[in-house]
Amino acid sequence: MMKKKKRTVSSNIPLRSRIWKSRQYYLLILPAVIYVLIFCYAPMYGLQIAFKDYKVSLGILGSRWVGFRNFTDFFNGYYFWNLIRNTFALSLYTLLVGFPVPILVALVVNELSGGFKRVTQTVLYAPHFISTVVIVGMITILFSPSMGVVNTILNALGMDSVYFLGDPKYFRHLYVWSGVWQDMGWGAIIYIAALSGIDPCLHEAASIDG
Repeated sequence: MMKKKKRTVSSNIPLRSRIWKSRQYYLLILPAVIYVLIFCYAPMYGLQIAFKDYKVSLGILGSRWVGFRNFTDFFNGYYFWNLIRNTFALSLYTLLVGFPVPILVALVVNELSGGFKRVTQTVLYAPHFISTVVIVGMITILFSPSMGVVNTILNALGMDSVYFLGDPKYFRHLYVWSGVWQDMGWGAIIYIAALSGIDPCLHEAASIDG
């Protein structure tokens, strides 16, 4: 009965008074709300570009409305099916490589011990915090056709430069393996945490049984 009375009294309090009473909680979530509004919802204003013959000089509002013509041109374009094939091929390649590699790394690291294990975990996990822009810069420094480290070594050995960044034969491997290298530590840490929960007695029994 008392609970019912309290619920009735609280429901009779004006909304403004309830908000003011809990103002400190709303202030705590205010930065997150502002972040979502600015970086998640505000950019959605640019979706209009997809339905307009967009020109930078005219802006979004001044550009002519064309409806679904841009989508029709894209789907009927010469490169559409080639793009679809490449997307599926790269996704499958990434899945086939990116799934087992963290597991193998976790199994190897789990066999280490002491400070060396902690250092190895840190080194493997560090690339996860490197931005994509930095990784692209590193790849450019390593594989640039004119000043790249790899091509400089090849030239020093009397070999011709290889256009790693422009040849599809090489670029797909650079793209996939750079992504695997960046995310490998994150996946490995999760598997290491799972492996550490296994009783060591089971490992000993398995090694004895062969």
